[in-house]
Amino acid sequence: MTACSDNDGVDAIAKNDVRVAFTMMVADAASTRAANEGWDNYDPKQPGIEDENMINTDDLRIAICDGMGNIIGDVETITVTPMSDPSGTKYAITGVWKNAKDDIAKAKKIMIVANCNAAKLSTIAHLPDLTYNIDTETRKYIPMWGVASLPALTLGTQTDMTEQIYLLRAMAKVRVGMRSDMASYGYSIGSMHINNYNTQGYCLPKNYKSANKTQDIRFDNSLNVLESRKASIGLTDGKATYIPEYDNTSTGATPSTITVDLNRNGKYEGTYTLKFCNYDTDGKPTGTPYDIQRNHYYTFLIYKEDGKIIVSLHVRKWNKRVYDEDIIM
Repeated sequence: MTACSDNDGVDAIAKNDVRVAFTMMVADAASTRAANEGWDNYDPKQPGIEDENMINTDDLRIAICDGMGNIIGDVETITVTPMSDPSGTKYAITGVWKNAKDDIAKAKKIMIVANCNAAKLSTIAHLPDLTYNIDTETRKYIPMWGVASLPALTLGTQTDMTEQIYLLRAMAKVRVGMRSDMASYGYSIGSMHINNYNTQGYCLPKNYKSANKTQDIRFDNSLNVLESRKASIGLTDGKATYIPEYDNTSTGATPSTITVDLNRNGKYEGTYTLKFCNYDTDGKPTGTPYDIQRNHYYTFLIYKEDGKIIVSLHVRKWNKRVYDEDIIM
């Protein structure tokens, strides 16, 4: 028979096990380097659409890590309870780390992956190798990852964490649309494509080991690209497309761009190319391009003025704008 602590019944904890309880939140996306350097300024007051925040409660893997980010244990018997929250993105989680006695002194962090098909892993230790494939998987949920520091744990008891664990989406969001008044002038978008994109991505950021909490991750050196380049994927006017991370900045990188066919009064007007980069006041691309990075939202608004196509580019938080420029093409 299993030896239990003094508390008998449903909530009993075996003397060599530890139960952890914490709050998990889907975090607001981050701005680009033009505004800040990492995901440390969370203020998720405006929720994204439902699909962007949804957690498949049957697809959670929770790991216990040492101070160096190495996985030393697996949290099991997980229960998930949605919490009353305006954003609909908060969950109360409990789980049990079984047979923790030998490694409990090493336990410094708790790490989560959600919506990542992590059940297919043979062991929890393979979480860093976990990938997803947008070409072969019917995706209802966006893959997510997060980490937080653990307080000291005690065998045979429950530890209630005061720190929320934030999750970063492992995909980027891209949307191209036309300014609302353009239709009255006869303009419409014929077709659009992202040229050069990856079909696969890693669920964890590159420097996941160094973070004591999700907010510690910096944009620099966290890009974790799984090279799986394909030539083109279609975009729909005004609708978002979700894609894995893509390297636009390394020497020899094949840049990702967006081509837009514009029509007027039902006839082809021209094809325009949008780039993931900064533009100067003259509308010319300048500086280093943007990588397509997890938990970022890249949105382009097209309109025509004084005979020129103008694109208003926003690289913004997933749920609210932080950066914009007008680009004259």
